Amino acid sequence: MEEVVKRTELTPRAIRYYEELGLLHLSGRTAGGFRLFTEADIAQLLRINELQTLLGFSLAEIKQTLQVDARRAEVREAYFGTTDPAVRQDLLDQASALIQSQIRVIDERMGRLAKLREEHMDRLSRIRALQGGVTQDPPRPFVNAVRRAPVGKRHA
Repeated sequence: MEEVVKRTELTPRAIRYYEELGLLHLSGRTAGGFRLFTEADIAQLLRINELQTLLGFSLAEIKQTLQVDARRAEVREAYFGTTDPAVRQDLLDQASALIQSQIRVIDERMGRLAKLREEHMDRLSRIRALQGGVTQDPPRPFVNAVRRAPVGKRHA
């Protein structure tokens, strides 16, 4: 597990959690119960980490994406396993629909990020406008016209 932790930059706890959630299906265990990781398992962990850190996907979105990835792999295998043009066309249609569904998820995420970026750019523009108007002398605070007597000196 130590080597996998180094390669993926994930904690052992995160890896166990991903396995519990069904995001990772390990290839096996040793006789002593230690997890065995294949290169495919490590690639899956890296994919999970990328989806979470780069795209900010929730664990539910990651699970859905991984399911689509697995389905695409099945379609790819079936495509190369047949020579029937009608079956191949159907499989290409399925692959296209799967990829389009992932593009929609990414586009939706990018739209939300673009909106967030625009909000920050507006804030930055307002701050820069204020910076351009700042002078050497700070503005004086508003003072009420009614003055209070100092504490300890009361008028009779």
